Amino acid sequence: MEQINIREADLMDVMNLAVLKQQVWISTYALEGIRNEFSVYVLTEFTPENVRKEVMDSNKLIYIAEIDHHILGCVEIEFDSKCPVKSEKGPEISVLYILERFTGMGIGQQLLDKAFLLCKELSIDSVWLTVYLKNERAINFYQKNKFRESGMTYFELVNNRYENRIMIRKIK
Repeated sequence: MEQINIREADLMDVMNLAVLKQQVWISTYALEGIRNEFSVYVLTEFTPENVRKEVMDSNKLIYIAEIDHHILGCVEIEFDSKCPVKSEKGPEISVLYILERFTGMGIGQQLLDKAFLLCKELSIDSVWLTVYLKNERAINFYQKNKFRESGMTYFELVNNRYENRIMIRKIK
């Protein structure tokens, strides 16, 4: 396999990031198949315009993993996010998405390590995230990376609630 390149996302990545987010979100939440609430959410949330705003947001940083200009995954760090179990705002890993075909190849680890390095450079002492309760592979991955469960929250969509774990990791 060729060398994986990790770099900051730019405006040329917007369309590919929108498709990546749609695909990974559906594969994570639509465990019993696709229904209308999922389709509406994905097609209104992960639009090129919304992704463009995220790439340009000075309160966010997005890194992508690519091989030969093909995007395989991304990590997003939102620096001023309110954690449901902490009183102060702080950095959240709001997205860590890897295309299913490329999971298990160390790409998520490389992206997470890049996020940790950035946090260290900025003297950030902890980072948090939420992960879908039924996404056991992701929960195990975060636990191996020293994230600790610190509570729960719900992702609400139409009349349904999807339980998510809140996980926090100290940065050293």
